[in-house]
Amino acid sequence: MRERITHWRSRFRKNRGLAFKLIVINLILIAVPLLLSSLLGSIGYSKSMQRNVGSYQADAVREFSNNLDIYMNELALLTLLPYQTPDLLDYLERRGVEARSLYEERKLLEEFMRRIRVNGRVDTIGITLQAEKVRSYIEPPDSPGRFTEDYDPDLRSFAQGASSGKAVFFGPHLMLSDNGSTYDVFSAVRVIRSLETGETLGIFKIDVPSGDLRDRIASLSGGGERSVAVIDLEGKQVYRSGSFPEPAGGLADYRGEGTVTLGGGSSEALMTYITSPVTGWTVLQAVPMSVLLKDADTVNRQMLLVGAACLFASVLASILYSLRITRPLSRLRRSMKRVEQGEFGISIPVESEDEIGHLSRTFNLMVSRLGSLTYRLYETEIREKDAQIASLQSQINPHFLYNTLGSISMYAELEGNREVVSMTNHLSALLRYSIGGGRAEVTIREELEHIRGYLAIQSIRYEERLRFRIEAGPGLLERPIIRLTLQPLVENAIVHGLERGRGDIEILIRIGGDAHATSIAIEDDGPGLDEDALRLQNAKMEEGLLPEGPGGHGLVNVHRRLALKYGAGFGIRLERSELGGLKAEIGLPAGAEAEAAEREQGRGGIEADARKYEPAQTPGPEREASPSAAAPPETIKQSAAKPRKEERRRSNE
Repeated sequence: MRERITHWRSRFRKNRGLAFKLIVINLILIAVPLLLSSLLGSIGYSKSMQRNVGSYQADAVREFSNNLDIYMNELALLTLLPYQTPDLLDYLERRGVEARSLYEERKLLEEFMRRIRVNGRVDTIGITLQAEKVRSYIEPPDSPGRFTEDYDPDLRSFAQGASSGKAVFFGPHLMLSDNGSTYDVFSAVRVIRSLETGETLGIFKIDVPSGDLRDRIASLSGGGERSVAVIDLEGKQVYRSGSFPEPAGGLADYRGEGTVTLGGGSSEALMTYITSPVTGWTVLQAVPMSVLLKDADTVNRQMLLVGAACLFASVLASILYSLRITRPLSRLRRSMKRVEQGEFGISIPVESEDEIGHLSRTFNLMVSRLGSLTYRLYETEIREKDAQIASLQSQINPHFLYNTLGSISMYAELEGNREVVSMTNHLSALLRYSIGGGRAEVTIREELEHIRGYLAIQSIRYEERLRFRIEAGPGLLERPIIRLTLQPLVENAIVHGLERGRGDIEILIRIGGDAHATSIAIEDDGPGLDEDALRLQNAKMEEGLLPEGPGGHGLVNVHRRLALKYGAGFGIRLERSELGGLKAEIGLPAGAEAEAAEREQGRGGIEADARKYEPAQTPGPEREASPSAAAPPETIKQSAAKPRKEERRRSNE
């Protein structure tokens, strides 16, 4: 069975068009949710009605319980009356008992009982004051009050529940009067304690007819189709309507606050219960489900009709919209096949501003840049091949060259010609650096060491005619740079400043930058270029017009190397220098930004074409800590010229 399902699913995926798939999927995604929503909506509506009615019923039961608590609080306040009668407390604590006669004691107790009976708020039927240290006094229903020496064990059981000192209410129970009659009462009991020592002085109980309580509950319930029940702390029924449903486990288990469903079928009812914090009794109210859901059938039928109409409209809209989506996608697919065949001059019309329109514009942009990207890749491959050929040519027997230069340096040392020794040593270092150790990138510090060696050789050649300075901002010398980037620019300044210009030249190499970019400026005070020549040279570098033949360590070569590695936003910019000559400023990314720029350029460099290079703001110049940079230009020049003068002096001698 699973194989058949897999077979038909595979055929559906392969042999059907996108429009057909969209229509089928939309039918499934619309019809199934609508059917489910109609079904679940009907069920949810019934549940929602139950929740709403349950919430409303909870508020009604809470209000019912609060009204009942008001009545019970009146009774609880009566049990506090002994604390408001100082003479009664003195009597219970046996203060001045010897000075009182039996008549005075009886008068005191009768007056206290009369105050309770005439309170006007609760109709009492019996009062009991069972003392611990003196004689107890009771007033049974329909009987005069009397002293008693008997200890009522039932009252003691009531007192156990009232041991906290608060009034405790006990549900309806039978009470026997002195005349032999039996009365159905409920009681409020409070333990009376000494205000000074806290010891128990007695137990005070007030009995109220149960009929009064039931009448009050019946008046608060309001009748109707709701049924009410009240149970006490022991789970006994204080009140119950005749139609109140009987749960399987009884009503004693329902404590606290909540809403439950009782019964099933036609007898199902929604019951809400709340336990009073005053009496500890639980008030329960039940409403039949048939009453709650009598309008649900009508609403459900209306929901089904609306759902069917929405289903029809949604199916029709899905068919039309699926065709509208697939038409431009089919046109895009045909255009992509033409691009695969090498047609890069095609373009598809953009008919909307949605995702399809954005995809069409992106496709047109991609096709328009494929030619530029193809040329870029072709140029990169050609330059890599030229670089490999040049590297192979430069590495022809390098050890022979190093050994030969070492021999020349040794003979010059023996002859005492320090200038030749210095020149051969610098030349050997330049050759080693130019041939390289397989590294395409070096640090700015290494590149500057190479430039110092190169300028040292040129200083020996030109003597006092060549002066140079190197200034670097703090923490910039360890940033990466492509090997042999600065030498072509310095060589260009020497060639145009000394060989084709005036008699001497000063070269300034300034390194600055911030956390995101590095700027290297090479300035001279030579003849420079006019504005037209500057614009022409900058345009040649941007267009990548390379010199003929291998090598090509010129301005265009260096600029293209930087642009190909880091992107079009980096490279060389020529402008007039404040020294009077030419200023070549190199823009490089810094640290992690260099790696990110190289990765971005490796992915095609399409987005890099939009970036424009802005020279980095350099901090205040700081002289490099190396001896060559720290020394003034005159010191470097003299250190190169002095050995030559000494050699001439020895030759003359």
